[in-house]
Amino acid sequence: MPDQCPSYYRDSLATEAIEGTGALIEYIRNHPDNHEGLVRPVITPRFIPSCTDAALEGLGALARECGCHVQTHCSESDWEHEYVLHRYGVTDAAALARFGLLGRHSVLAHGNFVTTEDIETIGARKAAVAHCPLSNIYFANAVFPLRAVLEKNIHVGLGTDISGGPSSSLFESMRAAVLASRMLESGTDPDLPPERRSLRAASRIDFRHAFYLATTGGGVALGLPIGLFAPGYHFDAIAVDTAAVTGMIRLWDDLDSGELVLQKIVYTASRSNIAAVWIGGMQAPRQP
Repeated sequence: MPDQCPSYYRDSLATEAIEGTGALIEYIRNHPDNHEGLVRPVITPRFIPSCTDAALEGLGALARECGCHVQTHCSESDWEHEYVLHRYGVTDAAALARFGLLGRHSVLAHGNFVTTEDIETIGARKAAVAHCPLSNIYFANAVFPLRAVLEKNIHVGLGTDISGGPSSSLFESMRAAVLASRMLESGTDPDLPPERRSLRAASRIDFRHAFYLATTGGGVALGLPIGLFAPGYHFDAIAVDTAAVTGMIRLWDDLDSGELVLQKIVYTASRSNIAAVWIGGMQAPRQP
């Protein structure tokens, strides 16, 4: 809407936005350097407050026509969630479904204020949530009910969203996901006794959940053959040097083995511990 989106940040007409999006989709798909289709176009209504009804309707129709992924924010904060309720009388998830923007290829960022009905809608449409725990801490005013959503078999992947947080590292996001879940379960008010302090019982996850969300969970959320070492999947991998001199990992031969090594990698790995990176089977150049 014009009053929510400054002139320098918006298209003058909804048709202009839709036509421009369609042209970009064709450009990406037909680019000579993208013959293997590794780069995929994504329809991205920033979020409902920055879009007119005509834009949302047109982008929904375009999504159905081209089969592209859709990414947008969903019930991310008090303001945004309440804005959509006031404008449509329904939540973000319901509104996105109404406009044809909620489907198997849809990825909804944040979702901190999703309702029980929203979770059912997201699951029925086989859409996914991008959980961004670090940025949620900075502006959401709530904690995403990750464990409850996972128990409903909703597709969830881990995101960074660096415009709302200080780090683009998935390692930091894994740690933040564990931290947020534990605080949601244990509560934060020291004036309450332990038995009354919990905000949501049985909400914690551990490093195993966090690692899954950062790898396989992300691939499932996107519906792409990534995030898993299996036939037919892209070989996307990192080599972790647990003995790197300037790294933060410390292993002890008599204490650490098996998943305990993975636990230390998730909780303590730093940039110096990343010895090599492969993307689609090709080793990436070493960054300084």
